[in-house]
Amino acid sequence: MIDGVEIKPAARTDAEVLALTTAQQAELAALYGEDQPLVDLHPDIEFIVLRLDGAPVGCVGLQPISPGLGEIKRMYVEPSSRGWGLSRQLLAEVESLALVQGLTTLRLETGTRQHEAIGLYTRHGYLPTPPYPPFENETVSRCFAKQLV
Repeated sequence: MIDGVEIKPAARTDAEVLALTTAQQAELAALYGEDQPLVDLHPDIEFIVLRLDGAPVGCVGLQPISPGLGEIKRMYVEPSSRGWGLSRQLLAEVESLALVQGLTTLRLETGTRQHEAIGLYTRHGYLPTPPYPPFENETVSRCFAKQLV
């Protein structure tokens, strides 16, 4: 655990969530271009914000899909705060939240150029799955899933 870390729930309309997810989307646009699919967030999505020494530096969303199934959305840690294990903390926190909500499977989509993200997910038990809508025709998309129980 890193000193100065605070993890808190936040609404999708929270100013910190909006700033972090906007930065995440800008980073993805720089990697993949502007033609990437931008998927709307479900109104029931819940976010977790990670603050380091009081500053918001990371977030992750948990979107319910169907009974027992949730999706990780907008996982992001700002570049200057990477390499310290903050993504692992966010991932553990979103998995715990999923279990509390009765979600036993989590899925996610990431891109072929996000090597660190792919490594994080595979190290934590996420297995490759066929692309699910709306990513089934996206050649740069990689989808993963994990059974939590």
